[in-house]
Amino acid sequence: MTDQFALMFKVLEGGVLETIKFSKESFLPDISIITLDEASGSVFLWHGVKQGLVARRTALRQAESLKGHGYTVGKSIIGRDLKIIKEIDARKVGKIPEDTSLNEELQAILDKTFTELENFIVSFQIGGVKPVIVKEEKSEPIPASTPVEAPNPSKSVSSASEYDETQPMPSIKSEKTPTPSIKVSTSSLLTEAKVSFVFSAILEHFVDIWVSKKADGSYSVEMMDGPICQFTIKEGLKLNFTASSFSGIDPKIKTAIQKKFIELSKLI
Repeated sequence: MTDQFALMFKVLEGGVLETIKFSKESFLPDISIITLDEASGSVFLWHGVKQGLVARRTALRQAESLKGHGYTVGKSIIGRDLKIIKEIDARKVGKIPEDTSLNEELQAILDKTFTELENFIVSFQIGGVKPVIVKEEKSEPIPASTPVEAPNPSKSVSSASEYDETQPMPSIKSEKTPTPSIKVSTSSLLTEAKVSFVFSAILEHFVDIWVSKKADGSYSVEMMDGPICQFTIKEGLKLNFTASSFSGIDPKIKTAIQKKFIELSKLI
């Protein structure tokens, strides 16, 4: 049996970290909490529903620092080899699949049986790695598949002869190549233009905004007090906003943003 540790922090104003009790009761709507979990190799960063943009960005910087260096307690370092930051926005839990899934993962860790140590550190007992080793040994027969690669040279020889046969027709291929490249570049430029039109329309009403592009290709725009909108671009350059987009701002401002976007789009 081996021990792996976890530690929880509350992020105070200015980015000051305060260690707190490892408990679900520590999660309040007006704070951000960082949890170092050695068992999963993760830094969980949870934001309460009342946390503004500045507070969330400050907490993210502290989470990145902890991921890189861990946290020193006496002669020990908690979270020395953590690999990833898993950021959770409580406002999106139950609405956005990614935040919902990460929150469930964090809740599962909080539900584990653990031992409380000094300085709010908790430990989890992780048992037997031996079964994993046995499974790896069973995979040893894989090298038997290597002889199958022997026929590859014959395939490469035949493909070479095919290229030799097509040599008399280089002009036909070169004429076809420019057409798709022009279409791709034009589509890309139109996409960038529409995205920039959204940002320009929003900036007429909010001086300070935060723009981020998600892993799924969607764009998220936030202000100091919270999210403004989130959208993706479908085929045909159609913008698809989420149901919660613009719900947190004045309806008149929403209408003005929409009108400005339509006005700019007519320039394309």
